[in-house]
Amino acid sequence: MPFVCICADTVLRIVSYEAEKRLLLPFLLLLCVLSLSIYGSTTDELIAQAHSQKLSEQYYWHLLMHAPKNESEIDDDNFFLDSDGKTNLSKELDRSIRHFSEDSNRSDGSVYCRFPARRVWLEHELNTSFSEGTCKEYEALLVKMDPQKVTLVFPSAHINSPASMFGHTFLRIDSSLESKLMSYAINYAAATDETNGITFAYKGLFGGYYGYYSLLPYYEKLKEYRDSESRDVWEYDLNLTHDEVMAMVRHIWELQHIHSWYYFLNENCSYHMLWLSEIARPSTHLRDHFFYYVIPPETVRAFEEEGLVGDKYFRPSKRTKLLAYEQHLSPQGIAVVRLLTEGQLDIADQIVLSEQERQMTYEAAAELVEYNYIEGKISKEIYAKRYHALLSKRAMLGSGKRVEIQKKSNPDKSHHAARVQIAQGWYDNRSPLLLGWRPSFHDLSEDDTGHLSGAEIQFLNTMIGIDSDKVHLEKLTILSLASIVPVSHFFKPLSWRMQSGWDRDYGNDHSSFMTRIGAGASIGDDQLFGYFLTEPEIRVGCNADVGLGFTTGMGINWGKRIKSYIEAGHIFYLDGVNRNHIMISNTWEWNGWGAFSLSYEGIEQEYREERYKIGVNLYF
Repeated sequence: MPFVCICADTVLRIVSYEAEKRLLLPFLLLLCVLSLSIYGSTTDELIAQAHSQKLSEQYYWHLLMHAPKNESEIDDDNFFLDSDGKTNLSKELDRSIRHFSEDSNRSDGSVYCRFPARRVWLEHELNTSFSEGTCKEYEALLVKMDPQKVTLVFPSAHINSPASMFGHTFLRIDSSLESKLMSYAINYAAATDETNGITFAYKGLFGGYYGYYSLLPYYEKLKEYRDSESRDVWEYDLNLTHDEVMAMVRHIWELQHIHSWYYFLNENCSYHMLWLSEIARPSTHLRDHFFYYVIPPETVRAFEEEGLVGDKYFRPSKRTKLLAYEQHLSPQGIAVVRLLTEGQLDIADQIVLSEQERQMTYEAAAELVEYNYIEGKISKEIYAKRYHALLSKRAMLGSGKRVEIQKKSNPDKSHHAARVQIAQGWYDNRSPLLLGWRPSFHDLSEDDTGHLSGAEIQFLNTMIGIDSDKVHLEKLTILSLASIVPVSHFFKPLSWRMQSGWDRDYGNDHSSFMTRIGAGASIGDDQLFGYFLTEPEIRVGCNADVGLGFTTGMGINWGKRIKSYIEAGHIFYLDGVNRNHIMISNTWEWNGWGAFSLSYEGIEQEYREERYKIGVNLYF
């Protein structure tokens, strides 16, 4: 109420300066009262105008409120100015106008400074101005961020962490600086320090954690994902204009310290990046690409289909870099790297190598020392000493040829997550038509284009068989996870797999519930890998038993989206007859929407059965 304050101040000065003119005081007070009524009517007029324009029903107001329909998905009361604002968007809009119009406090912490995105939009729609404010914290952030462009960042899956096997997405606000490392990352994640995997999964699925937006330097996120977790990173520059970037930044400011319930399958990290992007460019409808779950690779594809993506960049992880060095080093070079990593520089220098390979050994050793420090295998003091010595020796060798790192297939080229299968089966005693459905995501037999090779994660993989007017549940896999990671000279990871669900593989044409968890080792690379697993099994229902299985398998990515997969196993049972199983499949994906599959299975237990299947996979 700036005019009111000026009016009152004028009264006091006149009264003190000309006390004798007491007759003017009632007149001036009346003038102030009239000004208050005029000012109040201006606010009411703005609210009336907003109602006539139906602003609370407009799409952009729903975006600002994170309200797909008539209720906001924000669960923090601090985000709303009206007590009913979460469920009554019209009252929230009215209250916003009243605060912007009437509040005398327009400094840090005020409504005026807390909600710049709302304020700018309302000023534009109402063709008005809510006067000036002094928002020092917000302005300081803008100066520090220097927002110019926005980049969508996708760290790939962390293969030994089931919680991150889908990957992750966040946004980066790029400044005018050439280096992107000093840019700011906009992240959304569940706030938890839970270490129990079962508890984390349960709460993540059913909304047991608050999710928060965070704003931090990009190099910190890059260090976390690319270095600490050995996850390759893809960057997608978005073609947003500067005005669109600023619209996003204004809304990001509004969401600081604001929480919502985090849901692993839908209201997750990727989903909240969709809101921010639609705030920037409301003509896009990114959220319309999803209807019951949101998976990070699918969000990348949604940005592509909405025409938001410009240039793309690939940042290899430390693991990917070191594997590239392994391919270029001789056995002697590998031995030298190990000596250098252990600090035995004098002994390493005695091994004869070419000049180029000598350069690569110091580079690889420096990367490996840093990796070992990040993994907690060496102390900070040892790391600093060895790392400095390696870089110093490498600098003395002069410039050399940079090791070529093969770029991996882009996540936006992968097949879609949901799958429908239609196949014809030929078994020993029946020939069922097979219909399958899987909500997500990828299995070991499917082509790995855009996926992490050797990784599997499937939910509710269901197959029914129709034969002679009878319908059977052939298979219902509740959850299937696999992490087949080849060992190498520098890395010795554990490969593992777990599966739980019903199937009809155990005789008498009845379903059995089976749970199998195993571990082992793998060799190879992204194109060709083989593995051996020891897998204990518990089975209930038909032919209930406990067994210990040994499984070996191989995957071959031929290129051109063709993959062959072979697996054979033997299980020793405690009470029943031992079981042999072999499976051979070949899949050809013609694009991310469909694939042709052919498979053979041989099962031998109390009887022997052979199964042939031919069909198509439809992805969406």
